[in-house]
Amino acid sequence: MRACVVGAGPGGIVTAKVLLENGFDVTVFDKYQQVGGIWSAEGCYDGLASQSALRIFEFADLPNSLHFAGAVDTQRYLEDYARTFGVLDRVRPGTEVISIRPVDGPGRTGSSGWLIGSRPAGDESAEVHREAFDYVVVASGAHHHARVPELPGRESFHGTVLYSNEVRAGTFTGRRVVVVGGGKSALDLVTRAAREAASATIVQRKVNWMIPERLLLGLVGYKWILFTRLGEALLPRYHDPACIRPIDRIDERVKRALWWLITRDMLLSAGLYRLPKRLRPTHALPFHLVHAGVMPRGYTRALRRGSIAPRISAVAAYTGQGLLLATGEELPADVIVFATGHHKVFPFLDPGVGVHDSAGRLRLYRGIVPPGADRLAFVGFRQVFNNIMGMELTAHWLTRHFRATLRTTPGEQEMCEAIDARLAWQERVLPGSGGYDFGPYDIHCADELLHDMGLRSRGARNLPAEYLLPGAIARRYAGLSRRRSHATE
Repeated sequence: MRACVVGAGPGGIVTAKVLLENGFDVTVFDKYQQVGGIWSAEGCYDGLASQSALRIFEFADLPNSLHFAGAVDTQRYLEDYARTFGVLDRVRPGTEVISIRPVDGPGRTGSSGWLIGSRPAGDESAEVHREAFDYVVVASGAHHHARVPELPGRESFHGTVLYSNEVRAGTFTGRRVVVVGGGKSALDLVTRAAREAASATIVQRKVNWMIPERLLLGLVGYKWILFTRLGEALLPRYHDPACIRPIDRIDERVKRALWWLITRDMLLSAGLYRLPKRLRPTHALPFHLVHAGVMPRGYTRALRRGSIAPRISAVAAYTGQGLLLATGEELPADVIVFATGHHKVFPFLDPGVGVHDSAGRLRLYRGIVPPGADRLAFVGFRQVFNNIMGMELTAHWLTRHFRATLRTTPGEQEMCEAIDARLAWQERVLPGSGGYDFGPYDIHCADELLHDMGLRSRGARNLPAEYLLPGAIARRYAGLSRRRSHATE
């Protein structure tokens, strides 16, 4: 069974590892020269760091002692993982996939396999090499195709315009920097600019929630609150009834009271109470947790000291000197950096394989497989908060899907109905999720996949540990391949 994995980031290498364990002959294509996706030297912006606390950024079968690690250490861990489990020898580095189409031709489902077209990365004149595979897994990542607003007047501005991925060492030194965006990357970059640039300004349409590294007045790491079953029970009820436990049925009045307390604590722990009200999130938790990242160290301090100049506005146009805001204010700039998100698109995929709806949301059953396309799966688009464990569980689920050994195998119509129901839930509970971001539902997402595989979702030895200790951590799922084989027997 020949399997092709597109992408050698975290999702790609763990998928290759699980497929190899299950007897697949795996080839991994990646346009970078190193495994690791955006963490590799060619793909990361300068100063990129993980927002994961201890035991969060790790796979089940290789412990990782990193804690809010930088790109170099994260890259080293991913390379060690790929080397340890025989994936590194399966990678074709510097190879870009430009087409994926059914072997039987356009309009087919891929039941006879898929034809992969590839060439050396960056060489558009090179001859395209075509190769057939029985199975294809797309793990190309969700952060490669930049979404940059089309603004008038670009020709009038003679400074530097970059996307966040393009920032490198020395980009900000001694220059006037304007960062556009309100997410994790925008805050990272403007915090760096506050240290290096002549001036640093952040422009955001609204202030999103950011999670401080420590909660409960700065005394307890966030994973002890957000990554527990009790913590997830305070969220709106998960869409899949099979994953609902009695604790998830806490009275809504109790939830609202607890979220009021959590909101106040988060404002205090992040230092936001010491900022003007306009610089605090306007929506009450947990409404906007899907957009949350971990607050960069030094961000709120730089705001208080005036090292970062915040502007709450949309951008309207370029000017000869910088940017014009919708408020009418003009911001002078030498460097403008857009950290405004990415399109979740797959330009190499056959147009007949529909993976988006009319609103641009991903339509994947369980966030993994497109209805009507056989032997094709996606990893990394069932995204959960700050945690690569979801990718590993996805790899186990899709391997079982390929082998037709899941507990149930729904038909195309059933898949479509399940997708419709889940997208409606996400739109209500996680607005702006794009159909792929499951936000803070780490444990429920894990339970859903384990249920499909016929495996127990309880990972602790006793009930207090099950509900009060972090459950969305990889080591609870160690040896999953062995558990899968026993379940099959």
